[in-house]
Amino acid sequence: MVLFSLKTLLGVLLLLHLPITMAQQVSVSGGRVSGLAMPDGSTIFYGIPYAAAPSGQLRWKPPAPRAPWAGVRDAGKQAPACVQADAGWNAALIKDASEDCLTVAIHTPTLDRQARLPVLVYIHGGSNAAGAAGSLEQDALHREGIVLVKMQYRLGAFGFLGLEALRKEDPHQSSANYGLLDQIAALKWVQTNIAAFGGDPARVTISGSSAGATDALFLTYSPLAKGLFQRAIIQSAAPGAPRTAAHSDAMGNELLARLKLPAGTAGLAALRKLPADKINAAALNLPVSPGVDPSFTWEQLNLDGYVLPHSYAAAHANGAGRDIAIIIGSNTQELGGDRKQDAGAAMVQAAFGAKAAAALPLYGYRDGKAPDADPLLGNVPTQVMTDMWFRCPARWLAHRMRDAGTRVWRYEFGFGAPGSGKPPEHTTEMDYVYHARPSATPPGDWPPVQRYWANFIRNGDPNGDGLPVWPMVAQRDSSISIAPHGIAAKVNARAELCDLLFRGVDYPPSAVVPN
Repeated sequence: MVLFSLKTLLGVLLLLHLPITMAQQVSVSGGRVSGLAMPDGSTIFYGIPYAAAPSGQLRWKPPAPRAPWAGVRDAGKQAPACVQADAGWNAALIKDASEDCLTVAIHTPTLDRQARLPVLVYIHGGSNAAGAAGSLEQDALHREGIVLVKMQYRLGAFGFLGLEALRKEDPHQSSANYGLLDQIAALKWVQTNIAAFGGDPARVTISGSSAGATDALFLTYSPLAKGLFQRAIIQSAAPGAPRTAAHSDAMGNELLARLKLPAGTAGLAALRKLPADKINAAALNLPVSPGVDPSFTWEQLNLDGYVLPHSYAAAHANGAGRDIAIIIGSNTQELGGDRKQDAGAAMVQAAFGAKAAAALPLYGYRDGKAPDADPLLGNVPTQVMTDMWFRCPARWLAHRMRDAGTRVWRYEFGFGAPGSGKPPEHTTEMDYVYHARPSATPPGDWPPVQRYWANFIRNGDPNGDGLPVWPMVAQRDSSISIAPHGIAAKVNARAELCDLLFRGVDYPPSAVVPN
């Protein structure tokens, strides 16, 4: 037998022009992990635990510390997703899903502790009911000198269920925000461990798209998350109306009734013993708060007096987010493209209620005639759903942030999925933010959102050399439009309609949309 030294082996690989993909090891809270060395010199780690499995008696409890493991944990393959119900697109995630899922995945350009690179912590979307951290191999932010972290958190009933029995056993009388507590625990893990991955714990940005963006917004409201991040990027959040403890309890009681379990502590004890798939099946279509669309089952702001002590306007009035910088915005078309144009008037009525007569002309209804679809904003159903759930809430929130002293920038993104030739829709900004421009794609077809985002993550300001100026909201209700016809600063975009929608309300309404 011939024994080779490590140095000799590396030399042979170089002479033969073979890729060197030796596992990279890092020490973290709990033990050592080995990651996946990438051809460009970066390293990916999957499935690093930040908390114990929230199963059995730990169901509907704040995340607990993970017990140390022996040896080196393999972090070279994707971890199981958190248990979740069938959403129509997540069958592959359900197949291997587990309650032992509170993990982070990391893509870093260097493992040099002295690098002190900025960190982006991403919260995945999926209505707070589905989704996972996913693969990191196509993500390109590390090429901008950024350490990317993606977290997993409890979903659906496991992450956002409320019950009186849960509040009674909790020292803070809190329930219904376990998913947010997971996210806070992940951010604490980042503070303790990210330096080992080349990151700077003093330069952390949180971000998300869709429900992940809503959660990022809620984290800016939570006193428990204060100091864990310095910036937030909120992409296409659809923040739900506030939900009281009484409404959360009503949802929990309905779940117990569907499972034929008693109320109180006996029912809770039985619930903790049931298989996860049985709970997920029974939790489908639980009743939401009055007047709220069922899409927001797990996306309402759960007022519990502890994790989230204040609703939207009160949170900003009490200084939430004052000491951080924020990007917030939406796509020019989000949802509603599957609705016919003749459904528009009824949708305006549902969104605006008593204010509908004033709203109809703003959507182009005149002399009893319906308008044509707008080439940028889509048909009226698309405009209504985008205005009501995304665009106008983003503008209203940006103004509350500005008034509280937050440095905030707002955007609208108007590109469809790369190469599709289609208009924008919900989450189509993601490829442009996280992936590299394909070499065959002309620069004009690939807007520089990644550069704006990278500047913000590094410096707390999206502006930089070679980019059109993006003014802060503080400057005359300013925003930036990033669309195929160009990038331009806007003033008072959609102002009259959005002001009308929010007249007399102090929270995003998330009203019911007729089918």
